[in-house]
Amino acid sequence: MRDYHGSNEVISQLREDGILILTINRPEKRNALNGATSAKMEEILNMASKDKAVRVIIVTGSGEKAFCAGEDLSELAETGECQTVTEHGFGGLTNRLCPKPIICAVNGTAVGGGMEIAVACDLIVSVKEARFGLPEVKVGLIASTGGLVRMARELPRKIAMELCLTGKLIYADEAKEIGIVNYVVEREELMSKAIELAELIAANAPISLQITKEILHAAPSMSLEDAMRLSDNSYKYIEKTEDGIEGPLAFMEKRKPNWKGK
Repeated sequence: MRDYHGSNEVISQLREDGILILTINRPEKRNALNGATSAKMEEILNMASKDKAVRVIIVTGSGEKAFCAGEDLSELAETGECQTVTEHGFGGLTNRLCPKPIICAVNGTAVGGGMEIAVACDLIVSVKEARFGLPEVKVGLIASTGGLVRMARELPRKIAMELCLTGKLIYADEAKEIGIVNYVVEREELMSKAIELAELIAANAPISLQITKEILHAAPSMSLEDAMRLSDNSYKYIEKTEDGIEGPLAFMEKRKPNWKGK
């Protein structure tokens, strides 16, 4: 494990197997993001997105109380303007279609921007005691960096309306029941479960993972015909790549594939 362009407030460590673990480290602020922390996350994720050594990303928080409490409101500009939305959204993540799979390991409450970060990830593993919610309406704001959009796209309308209009918080078990969370685990199992998922994903072909993510994101907003055409064209491309040739060959030869990412 080595440091991957991290800082005191964003611990970033890359394992030898290509799993990058990014930890928001502001427990005294319930891991709320200020401008500098958000900018550092943007920087790390920009590099990780292009780095072939990075196969899967895990995002988590330090401490036991909160994954991320959203924006550090004490650092708003005098005009009230947000200081934490970078080129790719809040924490450099909420408006990013990263080519690498991202797992969120929710170690505590994920509210506001913290929930927006969590639901922007591809998979979520959560401790039982974590709570999720978008309480922005309670303070005269809205969940503008992806929260409302993803709730509308990923949840039944009435459930999304209730969560977003009341601003109430729900526990991890309920979040799993309605489809926000993949796994709910005991605290001591959180990172081992997230790493287990990351290892399963990292064993697969990088280009296959990237294109699969792209299709899954695009298909819901496309007609069936266009989505099928996208899938067909993507297959015609990928079967000619080095990995597309290596995978079936390794399967027939009963050996582990040697992925090149090209």
